[in-house]
Amino acid sequence: MSAHLAGFPLMGGQVGEFVVIEGEEHAVLGRIFEVRLPERDRLSVEFEAESHQAPHPIGVVQLLTAVDLQTGRSSKGIPISPRVSQYVYSAHPLLLKQAIEASALANAKKVQLAVFPHAQNTSIAVDPAQLFGRHCAVLGATGGGKSWTTAHLVEEISRLGGKAILFDATGEYANQAAGVTHVFLGGSRTGALDSRRFVGFPYTELTDTDLFVLFRPSPGVQAPKFREAVRSLKVAHLHPELANGGLIRKQGRPRAPFEDAVIASANALSAQGARFDIRLLSSQINEECVYPAGFNANVNCWGGPTPNEVSACVTLMSRIESDLASPSLACLFDTEDLEPLPTVLERFLENPGQRILRVSLEFLSFEHNARELVANAVGRYLLNLARCGRFQQLPLVVLLDEAHQFLDKSLGDEFSRTELEAFGLIAKEGRKYGLTCVLATQRPRDIPEDVLSQMGMFIVHRLINERDRAVVERACGNLDAGAAAFLPTLGQGEAIIVGVDSPMPLPVQILPPRVAPKSHGANYADHWQPGDVPQP
Repeated sequence: MSAHLAGFPLMGGQVGEFVVIEGEEHAVLGRIFEVRLPERDRLSVEFEAESHQAPHPIGVVQLLTAVDLQTGRSSKGIPISPRVSQYVYSAHPLLLKQAIEASALANAKKVQLAVFPHAQNTSIAVDPAQLFGRHCAVLGATGGGKSWTTAHLVEEISRLGGKAILFDATGEYANQAAGVTHVFLGGSRTGALDSRRFVGFPYTELTDTDLFVLFRPSPGVQAPKFREAVRSLKVAHLHPELANGGLIRKQGRPRAPFEDAVIASANALSAQGARFDIRLLSSQINEECVYPAGFNANVNCWGGPTPNEVSACVTLMSRIESDLASPSLACLFDTEDLEPLPTVLERFLENPGQRILRVSLEFLSFEHNARELVANAVGRYLLNLARCGRFQQLPLVVLLDEAHQFLDKSLGDEFSRTELEAFGLIAKEGRKYGLTCVLATQRPRDIPEDVLSQMGMFIVHRLINERDRAVVERACGNLDAGAAAFLPTLGQGEAIIVGVDSPMPLPVQILPPRVAPKSHGANYADHWQPGDVPQP
């Protein structure tokens, strides 16, 4: 029977309750996950039973961790299993709190994360190094509280004076205010009173493979001509004396000056961020459609135009012109009036007063996989900064909402394929550089298992899909089938915390954020009004 002791509730043998089993040197903590009656006692609880015998229910306890009775520290695993006849007690919430909060860090410097669902006057605070130091995954089905948890983590990072970049895929976190700088990648102002800060991501920060995926040149003629045109435009930027109107004219021109420039500038041409004028790309492709050499005296010059190659590249040139003029891709190709996102990132990192940078991707089109490519390119840019040691003194946390959109994807075809692996690489190697990530998703099965296995902390909300639960079980070393059985029944905001530094899976109620994200759907009751059905 449930009761209260000094203001703290004791559940009295209910399923889900934590219990402590006495021992000589250790006290073993466990959780009741099944209560049943033996067959011989079933009639004793029937209403029609004539006798009122006391039933003897059996509780099945999952052993989780052990607490040293001298030091009070919890250990992973059970050093000595309980023996028959040892007493079992309801675990006091403060004992659970002590077992989880093993860090000696002052409470004011911890992340105020959650409370116990059955004892909401007992809070749980976590060392930031435990939560973010080895990456974190926030998982949960729609309506489970995943977005609220992400918003709360953002607020706690800001409160503790940390630095974080939030990639907001849907615009849910637009209302976050305390210490948050908002920028929008994609879209445009709706009028003079629109104060939103729109930024661009210059196409020069994309790799040649990224451009291949965007413009989709077909194998055969288009692909090599596309590569040659990009190289020629880069040479034209580095050696303007070889260019005519910004183009490298090839028909009947000597090859030697161009080839010498390519050799002399080999490193600059292959460097990330090499500049060129993409507005001339289709015209330069047309210039590439020439014979490699002329005849007789013109053998050291390019030849005349090749009609077959020009014909084969017409569709590519028209597609390039169309994409360059697309409003949805203006943040890539028409950035003259937009603040470059790399510049914004640099200023954010250098400004100690800015805590959180929210990069909204809600207006960035899915057209031609632009959203995935740009997010991957930004992640690659941050990883390059980390490898240069930018985050050693002030660690940076990257929060990626709707992470399944940006991980475990391969874009392009067999001739020009690019892997969206930037955030996966951050999860695998970013920790040693001071760059860690928080991946939030409602589809854990779409996250590569080698990425999930790098997560040191899991905050798992309600998961109903069996495949999702199986993936999480395999990725979490401490989350076994007994603890995973509670996942489908978790309420809104409830979660199970399990991590490398956590001695046991712990069910909690995540503290709500001060500013709630805009994650609710349409209110059908308000917008749908009953009325007479019109007759045909």
